[in-house]
Amino acid sequence: MQKIHLASRVTRHLTQAKASYAAQRFHDCIRHAEQAEKIDQNHPDTYYWRALSNMALGATVEARLIADEALEKFAGNAVLRILAGEILMDLGLYEQAKALLESAIGIDQSLWAAWSNYSAVLYSLQDYYAAKDAALRALALAPANAGVLSNYANTLKETGDVAEAVAVLRKAIALSPRSELVRFSLLFTMLFDENTKGSDILREAQSCAALLTPPRAANNHPPRPKDSGRIRLGLLSNDLYAHVCAYFIIPFLANIDHSRFEVHVFSLNGRQDNVTQKIQYYSDRFVDVSGQPEGAIVETIRDAALDVLIDLGGYTRNTPLRYMAYRLAAIQLTWMGYPGSTGMRQIDYRLTDWSTDPAGNEAHHTEQLLRAPVVGAVYYPLVVRPLAAYGAAYRTRATPALANGYVTYGCCINIAKISTRTMRLWGMVLARSPGSKLLVECAGLDNDAVRVPLLGRMTQAGIDSERVICVPRRSENQYLMYHNIDVVLDTTPMTGGANACDALWMGVPIVTLSGQACHERLATSYLHAVGLDGLICQTEAEYVDVAAGLAADVAHLNALRMSIRPMFEASPLFDAAGFCRWFETEVAGWVGSYRQPGQIQQDSADGVFFNGRWHPMEEIIIAVVAALRSGNDQGLENLLENISAKWSKHWLVAYALSEFAYRQGDKQAALDLLIESASLRKYSLPLYRLLLVRLDECGQDKTVLDEFLQQAFGLNLAYLEGQPVPSMFEIAGIPDLLEEATA
Repeated sequence: MQKIHLASRVTRHLTQAKASYAAQRFHDCIRHAEQAEKIDQNHPDTYYWRALSNMALGATVEARLIADEALEKFAGNAVLRILAGEILMDLGLYEQAKALLESAIGIDQSLWAAWSNYSAVLYSLQDYYAAKDAALRALALAPANAGVLSNYANTLKETGDVAEAVAVLRKAIALSPRSELVRFSLLFTMLFDENTKGSDILREAQSCAALLTPPRAANNHPPRPKDSGRIRLGLLSNDLYAHVCAYFIIPFLANIDHSRFEVHVFSLNGRQDNVTQKIQYYSDRFVDVSGQPEGAIVETIRDAALDVLIDLGGYTRNTPLRYMAYRLAAIQLTWMGYPGSTGMRQIDYRLTDWSTDPAGNEAHHTEQLLRAPVVGAVYYPLVVRPLAAYGAAYRTRATPALANGYVTYGCCINIAKISTRTMRLWGMVLARSPGSKLLVECAGLDNDAVRVPLLGRMTQAGIDSERVICVPRRSENQYLMYHNIDVVLDTTPMTGGANACDALWMGVPIVTLSGQACHERLATSYLHAVGLDGLICQTEAEYVDVAAGLAADVAHLNALRMSIRPMFEASPLFDAAGFCRWFETEVAGWVGSYRQPGQIQQDSADGVFFNGRWHPMEEIIIAVVAALRSGNDQGLENLLENISAKWSKHWLVAYALSEFAYRQGDKQAALDLLIESASLRKYSLPLYRLLLVRLDECGQDKTVLDEFLQQAFGLNLAYLEGQPVPSMFEIAGIPDLLEEATA
């Protein structure tokens, strides 16, 4: 009888735990599960409800510990394996999650949750067609489950059927109108739908905001800071690793004036890599709040007493907006991650520009539009390994049509962006350009299940599949693929974003069709910033004319290609310092309305902030020379990467890499890098003297340098050749008395 009574109590507590979870009373759910566990330490459901509720509260790390303990006791329990896989996905550990979910399916193939989560993890790993198959297996088992429908819709979007994806998501919302993930998926998918209007996106964004906004949050303003300290700027993101946002965030953090701004970065994701380390380096304070309960995250950020908090995610997974709905800073703004309005009244501004959001776009926003003078973000290439930007592999090359004898149009993109209208435009361009080809680089194109349907859609659009070159996406080819493309044909309605910047930096022109909403104008903004307004088209006919016109004159196309990178690197899109000075002025104006912020005195105006302090440029130069002299290659690399975070191209970096290449015996690479250093540091006679030596060693012509010396200095080669070869110290400009310090 005693055993029956205890079993009855366990069942009652677990029933109450389940009911509490359904009512979103997650703390009550945990309490009931713990009470059940006190009675029976060997019941898997006690672990299940505790882990599930902790995950719902955002305490993902605690949830993982509980799940790991459960799997040690109940290794053959498929349901626990499914939950553990979901927790690992939340932590960004997709390969581990995939393995666990595969093992769960191996135990029991009849569990829809196993197939649904397996679809989700395959989607995260960009194996979209396999994800679609898994979603269909889940759908067969649970046809009326909103989460399963949402996963299926996501795979439809990524495999090219956007209209059907929207329809499926609307069905899912009808089944579960308060499901956040389904709402977020619909909002994001609508950006790819040709029939979506700006008003539609705003309306759906407001629905998402309503789900996240706690009662009375709109009026819950935190007290404004009243001290005289630096302006406290916060950034909140789930993507502080090797993610597309890094190309824009790192130059911003490295160039913000830390003497005036105290930068707090809050990470919602436990995933870390070398990009995370860079972001930590260029922040005054980096706080990992991943896996913590929602209330704890809110309090952590609120305790920072921020003047301004920036959302770097929008309505993506584990959205920062969930926490910003509590009004965590005096001023809140949204910047990147999602190209549109948040629809959330607690967000005061959206950072953009006049090209991305022209006059009239205010009607589709709840935020006030904070428009940068030219472009709303700054892009640096190769932020994961910035020193590679100086390498020969990434130098602009002649347009491939000169060697191929035909023009190659191309697009390196997600399949979801290749809409029916995009296909039609591409077909018209190819029809106007006889002999041309179309290179499409997308994830999965080495798989027949991905490639064959795409080619089928192209055939329907009038594109001969024999003219299409399908290339599977590989991360190592992110920039190098553009060596094979003469002209990029942009997509519509969702235009290229960071990938458009990749192409332009590599010298490849982009033809874009500009729309009205923000997501239809991202490439427009970048082209305008670089000075290539002639490639921005307002009609389909203009798009076809411009693209065909570029192919008609290959010599002109090549000249354009050779000019684009210099234009890019001289443009506002590459001017992180200029962008930051504008942003600082705007923020200082806001904060100055309620307090007088202070400033930290710096030893010099020129330098780099990293690892918690300001490093004057003289100190950095001395450290670089010391590392070169001592052969401290790792120390040298770290120094050069820190310089490159602030200046994507700098004479000192090119010079140091030249010296390194020379010592490795690669004289041609050393010469090329020295030429780049000289181009970045004009009017440095010691540098030109060394360049003369290297030109002689490689047997290279010196006419161009001779002409430059006469124009710039009124000197000839004979004079410069009569000077002694400069030391490393003379080139670096280090005073004689400091030479001993570097020995």
